[in-house]
Amino acid sequence: MRQQSVPTRNLLRFLSTSALIVTGSSLLNSTLHAAPRIIEEVIVTANKKAESAQDVPLSISVIGADFIQEAGLSDVGEITRYIPNVSFDSSLALYTSITIRGFGTPPLGVGFEPSIGLVIDDVPYGRSTFAQDAVFDIDRLEVLRGPQGTLFGKNTLGGVLNFHTMDPTSEPEGFIKFGHGENIESNNVEGAISGPIFGDNFLGRLAFRYNDADTLEYNSTRDEQQTQEDKAVRLKLSWFLSDTLTANFTGLYAESLTKGYTQSLFIASERSLRVFREYDPQTEIDAYDQNTSTDAPTRSDREVKAASLSLIWRPDELMGIIAPELTTIASWSEVITPYSLDVDYSPVPLVAFNEPPKGNPYTAEAIEVRLAGGLDAPFDWGEGMDFVVGVFAQESTNDVFQDIDVSLNGLVAFARAGAIVQNLQLPFDPLLIDLPISLPNLIPGIIERERYISATQSTTQSFAIFSQFNWILTDRLTATAGLRYGEDESEGASYSQVAAGLSISGGSLNQSNFDAPNLKNKETNVSPKIAFNYEVLPDVNVYVNAAKGFKAGGFDPAPLNDNNLTYKGEETLTYEAGVKSRLLGGSLTLNMAVFDSDVKNLQIRTFSGVTLTTFNAPESSSQGAEMDFFWLPPIDGVSLAGSLAYLDAKYDSFTEGPPLFQSAQNPPQDLSGKPLPYAPRWSGSLSPRWEFPLFGSADLLGSVRMNISYTDERYLDSDIDPNTLQDAVTRTDIGLGLRSELGGWSVNFQARNVTQEQDAVLILDQPLIPGNYTKTPHPDQTTYQLDFRVGF
Repeated sequence: MRQQSVPTRNLLRFLSTSALIVTGSSLLNSTLHAAPRIIEEVIVTANKKAESAQDVPLSISVIGADFIQEAGLSDVGEITRYIPNVSFDSSLALYTSITIRGFGTPPLGVGFEPSIGLVIDDVPYGRSTFAQDAVFDIDRLEVLRGPQGTLFGKNTLGGVLNFHTMDPTSEPEGFIKFGHGENIESNNVEGAISGPIFGDNFLGRLAFRYNDADTLEYNSTRDEQQTQEDKAVRLKLSWFLSDTLTANFTGLYAESLTKGYTQSLFIASERSLRVFREYDPQTEIDAYDQNTSTDAPTRSDREVKAASLSLIWRPDELMGIIAPELTTIASWSEVITPYSLDVDYSPVPLVAFNEPPKGNPYTAEAIEVRLAGGLDAPFDWGEGMDFVVGVFAQESTNDVFQDIDVSLNGLVAFARAGAIVQNLQLPFDPLLIDLPISLPNLIPGIIERERYISATQSTTQSFAIFSQFNWILTDRLTATAGLRYGEDESEGASYSQVAAGLSISGGSLNQSNFDAPNLKNKETNVSPKIAFNYEVLPDVNVYVNAAKGFKAGGFDPAPLNDNNLTYKGEETLTYEAGVKSRLLGGSLTLNMAVFDSDVKNLQIRTFSGVTLTTFNAPESSSQGAEMDFFWLPPIDGVSLAGSLAYLDAKYDSFTEGPPLFQSAQNPPQDLSGKPLPYAPRWSGSLSPRWEFPLFGSADLLGSVRMNISYTDERYLDSDIDPNTLQDAVTRTDIGLGLRSELGGWSVNFQARNVTQEQDAVLILDQPLIPGNYTKTPHPDQTTYQLDFRVGF
């Protein structure tokens, strides 16, 4: 009998669990009868206007505040576990990555333009790391899948994460929430206060978050516990200047301080381990034992400042436009990501990245002006038309600086461990006996240290005009057409040089001095969209759409040599068809979509074992399907939500792909036909919940919930090395809740990863030593969170 593969067994386990829960609900349904319940309409702004998610002809998932609060979610990565074909990683602030349908920002792409758009309260943000600052006092997250370039601009070829935080209220209100975590020892507090400031026309809302955690990771070499501290504050003001004019202001400050690093060895030769244990006897290769062994200080911090001002004018009439709305949004944002890293991932003092003096700042200033409204049907064909037209302009600056410190004594130790040094690899360790740690260093201090610096500075100016028209041809058929034209012009400079020492180690790092002061890049792009939405039955819509997306090219961030100073922009063309439905008297929403995307010049960034390199894969594709549902069965207090996604994302043509890092000098790989990294074939989630009255009281309610997520196997590096394949994972979280409707308080307990699954976000070659690998794991222990929230 043929044995089932691990991914197949895990998928069957997920589907079997789902079937048992659904069957159980059906059995209850046969004996319990309750009045039909109707799901509330979900309003989104996917088309730059408020409308029902069921009426928008594209694939959308919405996660609301209630789910986020009950599940105790404060991280975007945890939220996206329940959204089909979406993943998020922020294991380091400078390497934040979002992926939708297999396409996303490279996780090692510090300084890269993102592939997934990020919008918070109608303001675009140019780096994925801003996303974490939306997950407090949050109203909802809308995930728009597929190219969104027509309305949201460049760098949205995979989709958009569209966050909405809570707005100021006309009545005084607020809340305070305290949380405590175990296994990852954490204490957090979140709160907000909202209401009128001056009369009924000037409203405000002040929200804040603070989290202090000792994570599970311990560094045995430095005798140091990893810690993380986050704090953020957001101020929102709304001023109703008249019946037709409103001004909105948002200001944000956030800071994250992380000491330590979870990346640790998980494959290593006995030869290398013997050398490493001379520096730290506790060095090992269990990536999940919460022990790392690195000698240099490691930290990854983040500081965010942002402000936006919008003016919204809604005159009674304007040039014959029905319900006109003119919106102007001016915004400014800055993120600084200072860091220091031990990038040899060992207790040997070999290579360390020192903190960049300016913290690698990214800043952007932008303005958007758009007009929306309705028109009479052209030529009297149909029932009318609504539209949005606008202009967008932005200037952004990006500085990436690397300060690399190298120890020649560490290089000697790595040579003994099997590293390739100066293009040579010793066949065995010439010192066959263990050396005492106190042995004097072989190379004297006066020449022992070497230092290299590299940097890229760039300024980009962007301009675009855009429009989208929805033509209501009949009361059941709507046609949508949109077009965006954009220009991006970048200027920059790159260099690399020896800052100290004799550059003996330069050959091992592939470093060479260069100075490129006049880098230039100019791109134009056209992003069209066409869609049709047809109501085949009441509350059942079918749609088709086709859209193009664009991601800008740019300059390789802080390269050590001038082999690849620039990379090309990406382009995608996506076709999508889907069904959106409200069934069973409005108690079930069921949405499904199929899609086919082709991408030219996909940008990937990979670690070669020596240095980071940027590639363009000439042709890639992504095909698949996704489904999500929400059901209120005829059982009081019971709800069931779920999703399922299939994805076939691959390199179609990539004959000059990154080589595997091995002892022999390997040529580039032909990765044509190979799967894209970070792209599981199957993924899904199931979230049953039951809320019930306690002690016969209609005020005191208890709840039990379960969140199950499945992620198929996937590669965790762009070179598709077999050693970077992550096994499939089925993770289960369980929660209990207690709340008082009249008292406005709630208590929620969450146990995450109760089956202690082992998952990871990144696998890399260890520098210089072929066959050694490092991994960034998720905690495999069950972690616990208790939250108490009270509203007022």
